[in-house]
Amino acid sequence: MKIIDLDGREVKVTDLPLAILQADDYRHYRVNDPTEHQLYLYKYWEDFYQKLVLLETEIRQQK
Repeated sequence: MKIIDLDGREVKVTDLPLAILQADDYRHYRVNDPTEHQLYLYKYWEDFYQKLVLLETEIRQQK
């Protein structure tokens, strides 16, 4: 399974349930005074998580 991340890179997913858990954790990390890069990471991990959940939904619908 593969997804395309926010930077346009192809990411191979070998353990979808674990990837969803990890992305969900990462998207909730916050700091009090975020830098530009940290704001980008918030967006990146939210996008990544949503794509993983969509992939999971597509797989379940095929069964």
